Amino acid sequence: IEPHMLFNTLANLQGLIAIDPQQASAMLDHLIQYLRATLSATRAESTTLAQEFAAAEAYLGLMAVRMGPRLAYRCVLPADLRGARLPVMLLQPLVENAIIHGLEPKIEGGTVTVEASARAGLLEICVSDTGLGLPDTQAAAKGTGVGVSTTRERLQALYGPRAALTLVPAQPHGVQARLTLPLETA
Repeated sequence: IEPHMLFNTLANLQGLIAIDPQQASAMLDHLIQYLRATLSATRAESTTLAQEFAAAEAYLGLMAVRMGPRLAYRCVLPADLRGARLPVMLLQPLVENAIIHGLEPKIEGGTVTVEASARAGLLEICVSDTGLGLPDTQAAAKGTGVGVSTTRERLQALYGPRAALTLVPAQPHGVQARLTLPLETA
């Protein structure tokens, strides 16, 4: 849990209580869901795709209250992939990056889409945003950021060459982070 995000959320919540109690209540609900999902995940070695999506949706819900109409999001998880196993908190850094680097600095905001699919024994998870895009295509594609680097290191340690994280420009603008790993079920 990023302390900066938590403190900003609590400050926003404090401000909303007086001016918009209904929005404050919605934000508090999202915060509770997010904390429940992320704190329980830190005690496990693996999780299900349904749990990862629940944490991502709670985070995106929080950000939607904070950013207002500047943020739209959608999560697409096919029912047959809900039980797929993966390392905990693998998806979260990618969703946070889409917000922090893509949409928050963009005046008009945009959309984040989180989508899972399976083919040929592989699980593919895409986090796409319509944000600012990659500042320097070659440097960004290498994933010099901490979240991307850490995710790649975890994938390499757990799956070797059978897994990958790629970053590519999204069309017409933004970034697509694509996680590919072996499809494992419980």
